[in-house]
Amino acid sequence: MQSRHSFLIQLVLFCMLVSACKPALPAATSTGLPATATLTATSLPEATDTPSPTPTPEPDLPESTTLRIRFITSSDWTALFLVSGAAWVSEALVSTAGAGATAEILDDQLFITQPIQNAEAGDTSEMVVDILFSIPADQEPVTFRLERGDIGFSQVEFSRLEGETWVVIKNVHWDEITGDGINPHALQITPAELLGELAAVVTPTQGSGEIETGLLPQGTEGFPWWNDTVFYEIFVRSFYDSNGDGIGDLNGITEKLDYLNDGNPATTTDLGITGIWLMPIYPSPSYHGYSVTDFYAVNPEYGTLDDLRELLDAAHARGIRVILDITLNHTSSQHPWFIEAGNPDSPYHDWYIWSDVDPGYLGYWGEQVWFPYNDLYFYCIFSANFADLNYNNPAVLAEMQNVVRFWLEDVGVDGFRLDAAKHMIEEGQNQGNTPSTHAFWEDFRTFYKGINPQSITVGEIWDTPEILAEYLQGDEFDLSFDFYLAYNFIQPLIDGNLAPLNQQIELSYTLVPANQFATFLTNHDQNRVLSQLGGDPQKAMLAASLLLTAPGVPFLYYGEEIGMLGQKPDEQIRSPMQWSTSPFAGFSTISPWQPLNPNWISFNVERATDDPASILSHYRDLILLRSQHPALRVGDLSVLTTGNAALYAILRHSQQESVLVLVNLSAAPVTSYALGTAQSSLAEGTYTPYPILGEGEFTSLATGANGSFSQYVPLPEIPPYSTFILQLQLDSP
Repeated sequence: MQSRHSFLIQLVLFCMLVSACKPALPAATSTGLPATATLTATSLPEATDTPSPTPTPEPDLPESTTLRIRFITSSDWTALFLVSGAAWVSEALVSTAGAGATAEILDDQLFITQPIQNAEAGDTSEMVVDILFSIPADQEPVTFRLERGDIGFSQVEFSRLEGETWVVIKNVHWDEITGDGINPHALQITPAELLGELAAVVTPTQGSGEIETGLLPQGTEGFPWWNDTVFYEIFVRSFYDSNGDGIGDLNGITEKLDYLNDGNPATTTDLGITGIWLMPIYPSPSYHGYSVTDFYAVNPEYGTLDDLRELLDAAHARGIRVILDITLNHTSSQHPWFIEAGNPDSPYHDWYIWSDVDPGYLGYWGEQVWFPYNDLYFYCIFSANFADLNYNNPAVLAEMQNVVRFWLEDVGVDGFRLDAAKHMIEEGQNQGNTPSTHAFWEDFRTFYKGINPQSITVGEIWDTPEILAEYLQGDEFDLSFDFYLAYNFIQPLIDGNLAPLNQQIELSYTLVPANQFATFLTNHDQNRVLSQLGGDPQKAMLAASLLLTAPGVPFLYYGEEIGMLGQKPDEQIRSPMQWSTSPFAGFSTISPWQPLNPNWISFNVERATDDPASILSHYRDLILLRSQHPALRVGDLSVLTTGNAALYAILRHSQQESVLVLVNLSAAPVTSYALGTAQSSLAEGTYTPYPILGEGEFTSLATGANGSFSQYVPLPEIPPYSTFILQLQLDSP
C-alpha cells in the first residue's frame, strides 16, 4: 500500500533538479564570499479517501510567463542568477529604486547594487523588476541562485500576475535561507506555482554535502505549523561536546543534526523530529542556565552567536524550527541590572521588587520568597539565586521586548518556551495566574506576532487543565505544557489503571481549541521515563505510543528515545547524551561535566540504531507515521470503550483520513474486549482497516448514525505490550 507521504517523496525527488556548479562571483564591493540558498517548491497530491492515491497531472503551461521580483536590501550588492528551467526574454524593468541604486542584467544574472557608503550607513534600497520568462516544453522548475554582499541584509519577493493583480508566491529574508558560499544552493519555482495552482512545502534532500530545502511548512488542514511538528528538548551542556572540554555546545548540536533529522524524507535512519527546544543558552552562573546574566549573548561555554546562527541555518535547511527557553520572569541575582539595583538611587532599582522589611509571607509552594540584600529585601518566587523583574515598570517591559525582538528578528529563532509563565506579575500575595499576568501575556502576544506572525510561544503552566486552558484561548500562548496529561501517560503503565488517562485526554482535548496544547512524557524537571517504569524498555515504548498518537503537539526530552535513566537531583536527569559504547559514551573525548548515566553501555544510539526492537526504532517508526498521517497530527478525538482495563483505544479523524489506535498495556494478550462509541466523526457505512503499524487479519467496521458502533473486535487477540494503528477506509456508505 502506497501512502500519501510516499507519493510526495517520489514527486519531490523527481522535481529536484538543482545545479551543483557555482558560476563566477559578481564583482563585489564588500569582502568575503557571498552566501547562497536553496528553496524548493513542490506540489501536494490531492486528498483522497483511498489508501493508494494517484498523482494529479500538472496543468499545461504557456510558452512564457512574467515574474515580478521585488528586492529590499541594505547590502551593497545582491545578485539573482537564472540557472535553469527558463530563459529571460525581456530586459529588467526597474519600477522603483532607492537613491543611487541600479539594476542590470549581466548574462545570466540580475545584479542590484547601491553605493558602498550607503550600505555601510545602513541605507535600504527597494526596487521592483518585471521579467518575462520563456518556459521550456519539459516543464522543469525555474531555478535561481541568490547571492549578496557581506554588508546588511537582502530580501526578495516573487509574484505572479493574476489578471491585473500581482500575487506573492515566495517571500524570502536572508536570515531564512542557507548557504556557505562554497556549495551554492538554488532557489526553485515550479511551473505550477507560476500558474498559482499550488503552495510551497518543505522538501529537503541531502547528498554530496548539499541540502536543498523549501519553505518551512505552514500547517495541515488549516492548523498552525506546530501541529505538524515533533519537538525535541535539548540541554546543550549535555548533548554533544564538539571541542573536547567536557561540555556540550551549539556546534555539537549542529554536528548531530543528521541524527535528529537528516533533511531527507526518503531515509528512515534519523529520528524525524521537526522542532528543537533549546534549554537556556545565555551566560549564567548556574549549570542549568535559568539564572541569566545577559539576555543578548550566548554562554561562552556553549559557543557564540555566530555558532547559533549556523545551527539555525542548518536546522532550517532540514525543515527543523528552533525555539529558545527564555526567563522573562526573572534574572540572575548576579545580573548587572540587579547588582546596580541594590542601590536605591539607581534607575535600575525599580526594575525589581523590593521591601524595606521582610513581609513575612511565603510563596506558591510554601517556600521563602523574600531575601535580604543591602539592608533591603527583594522578591523572587524561586530562590535567592534569582530575582523577579518588576513589570509594573514600563522600562522593564520595554527592555524585555527588545530582548524578544533581538532573538526573533536579529538572530532568527522561531519562538520561545516561556519559563515560570504563570508568575509574571504578582498582586500582593496572589502570586500565580493573576489577572495582571493574563493581561501581560495578551499584550505580549500582540507584540511578538507583530514581529513574526509565524513565531510560537509555549508556556510553562504547571497547573490544572482548567487553569491551563485559560492561557490557550487564542489570545495568550500558542501552546502550553499539559503536566497532568504527562503524568497520566505514564501512570497506567505503573498501576494498570487506564481510566484516569481516558478521562484526562478527553478533558484536555475538550478544554482548549483543538490540539493546541503541548504533550510530553517527562522533561528536565522530572524523573526520566525509564526510571519511572522500573527500567522496562517495553513499557517505555508503550509510553511513546500513547504520546505520539495523542492529540496535541508532542515534545521529547533528549535521550528518552534511547532509554536513558535519571532520577533527581536535577543534575542526574540532565546527564550526557549516550551516543556510543566508546569512552565517555561518545559524548566527549574527556570526562564530561556530569557523570554518565549507569546504563550507557547498553542503551545508546550506536546499539539502538540498527536494532528494530529498540526504543529508538519504535520512536522513529511512530514519528514517521505521525508525519505521514494527518489524522495523527490534527485529527479530532474519540476515546472508545473497550471492555478491558488493559486496552487503550482511540479514534483520530481528519479531513483526509481516519485511524484507530490500539495499545495493550499489559504483559498478557487481550482476548476479551469490544470497542464502541455512541458518537464519532465517522460517516455511516462499512470500513476496511489497513494496518500502518502492526500486523494481522482485521475485520471490517460497521458504523451507524452519528458514527456510532459497538461490539467491534478488529483482531481476535491483541498481543502483550503491543501497538496497532489502523487506517480506516470507507468501502460503502
